[in-house]
Amino acid sequence: MKRIIIGLIGGVVFLASSLTIGVIVREYITDERSKARYTIEPLTFDESEGNASIERLYEVVDSPPYHQIPGVTVTHVFSTGGGDEVRTATYSDYVSAMNEEDTTGYERIYAVDGNTVSLKEEFDRDQVILAVNGEFLSSFPKRINLENSVDMRYGNVGLVRKTDRDSGTGETIIVGQRGPEAWEVFTVDPEGEVVRESIPSIKELRRDPDTVRVINHSGTHRESIGYHTQLTEGLPALSFPIFFPFITFVVSGGMVYWVVRKREVWTS
Repeated sequence: MKRIIIGLIGGVVFLASSLTIGVIVREYITDERSKARYTIEPLTFDESEGNASIERLYEVVDSPPYHQIPGVTVTHVFSTGGGDEVRTATYSDYVSAMNEEDTTGYERIYAVDGNTVSLKEEFDRDQVILAVNGEFLSSFPKRINLENSVDMRYGNVGLVRKTDRDSGTGETIIVGQRGPEAWEVFTVDPEGEVVRESIPSIKELRRDPDTVRVINHSGTHRESIGYHTQLTEGLPALSFPIFFPFITFVVSGGMVYWVVRKREVWTS
């Protein structure tokens, strides 16, 4: 009876571990396929020092100095109650202007590969206005994430650049979150043409792994989204999903093998 229980437990754990490992492998393969096709860069500012320029964007990974993203510049303009416009070029100036009592609005204008994308807000209104090449495109509820952060000011709007590795063709993508699991995605090609896509759910989003990567890099969701499931997302990396399924896979496989070998000995 004891051997049967050990065999059953081992079999169940072995099956569960096998399924988990299968999910990990599937997620990994999908990620590698997408990375092989496209480079996806969040348009990120360097906020590590107060005198850092916020008119250029960087690949903010590891530690400074960061690699500047070519072909992209940004203009930051604040408006005042007296009708003046104040342009800020450094992070410290940005923070100062943001906290001035006379400041009434803020606009950032991205110049990306020949196109312009602007996000504009008036402090007394709850909307962020999106325009491409000077033409109104859409508006989003203003959801301030971190008041004095350039990167994370808007919790529901983000920009990325997507580049085809084979052709070198780039697209600017603006992501706006419309609900907890719903987005609008605006893709701007080098000629300035805009394609608008509504994504009503994560299930619909997962039909296109490349768009999953875009959403994750845009920062418009509270956690990383898996390509097929959330099973491997948001859990401690050292205990799960790596060590846990592989260790249980080996241990449970050993338990099943031990029971089978014992039975062979008894029946021989």
